[in-house]
Amino acid sequence: MSIPILTLNLVSSLERRLVTSVAEARSPFTGTSQIQDWGASWWEYQFEMAVTQGAKARRLSAFFTALGGMRGRFLFPDPSIEVPLGLGNPYVTEAQVARASTLRTAGWGLGLRAGDFFQMGADATTRLYQITEDVTPLGSEATLAFVPPLRASAPVGTLLGLETPSVLLRLTAPVPSVI
Repeated sequence: MSIPILTLNLVSSLERRLVTSVAEARSPFTGTSQIQDWGASWWEYQFEMAVTQGAKARRLSAFFTALGGMRGRFLFPDPSIEVPLGLGNPYVTEAQVARASTLRTAGWGLGLRAGDFFQMGADATTRLYQITEDVTPLGSEATLAFVPPLRASAPVGTLLGLETPSVLLRLTAPVPSVI
């Protein structure tokens, strides 16, 4: 099944945050706390679309209506992500299992800086990752440290998407349609 892409650049405000499944249990008697980390994390986005009229408004309304509310998912190429140039065509050189937060890669031109993004997967398996440490390739090889951890294994040869990193999103509330 092909996942639709939100292609219209009509985002007027955008907020991206990494959510982690971490909880705190605080004793009402001593005030001490215990942190529980359940190991999952994901990106949440909140964005507002610019006011549009006419054909653009109808297309945007049809896009969100076709998702069927929270059932549907869509790919969102985050317009706030700056893409460095000359990065090469990097790929995974050592298989990694789910929950890993580092990858050995090759095929680099230039490196990445902490805060840069990449994506792995396509359609329903698309995942967005953020680099947590500067990456300086040795030759064409580099090890990446990133968040969130992998949800699925990354086999050798998996390509890293650097040009237009996208995130797989789902609506959390109904979107009003154009009248």
